[in-house]
Amino acid sequence: MLGVKNLHKSFGSNEVLKGIDFNVENGEVIAIIGSSGSGKTTLLRCMAFLEQADDGIYTFDELNKDIRTITRKEIKELRMKMGFVFQSFNLFRNKTAIQNVMEGLVVARKMNSEEARKISLAMLEKVGMADRIDYYPDQLSGGQQQRVAIARALATNPEVILFDEPTSALDPELTGEVLDVMVKLAKEGITMVIVTHEMEFARNVADRIIFMEDGVVVEEGPADEILSNPKKEATKRFLRRILRNEEE
Repeated sequence: MLGVKNLHKSFGSNEVLKGIDFNVENGEVIAIIGSSGSGKTTLLRCMAFLEQADDGIYTFDELNKDIRTITRKEIKELRMKMGFVFQSFNLFRNKTAIQNVMEGLVVARKMNSEEARKISLAMLEKVGMADRIDYYPDQLSGGQQQRVAIARALATNPEVILFDEPTSALDPELTGEVLDVMVKLAKEGITMVIVTHEMEFARNVADRIIFMEDGVVVEEGPADEILSNPKKEATKRFLRRILRNEEE
């Protein structure tokens, strides 16, 4: 469904992605794990064309092209098939919850306001925010803001949703409400690629886990296998450190 082959991305002299091969099939949930600076977020942003990769092959449904020759029109069409949930919510501070969800439908998709509002209400209800539709972001907790952001991503009926560490900006007590929504989406068969540091969530929800280090994919496989019996020393070292931090 969605994949990249030999993907490269540098920022100046710093090569962040060093030939990544990655794919996600329809209905799959993929968790991407790894230390800070391993290239996880850059990979996600390149897949969504929030960053332009330097080299590689990009596949989405029937499209299969050298990333250097993809046109602006094709990028716009690809973005219409994807939802993106940011670490820091990225809500418009001067718009209410429902206005934030409606924005993409009305502005990008030229949908009439009545239809956009109907869809937005349904998506806010889906993430448990139906009673907060007229609240502004500053009136919402971090967990509630992230649920609005997820509703916004869902509203466009995307083929895949990309999540960039959706709980890392949240206090621990607010993390659960966001993860609960994501578990529900996974059960509904929504295709998701999730950069996360929540290992138990990854174990319980992901079909596959990809471990990245220093701009390359070190290891990938079924979630329980990677977390319980990793084969690569780098993966073992990372997981030991994560578990030690959790114990502390």
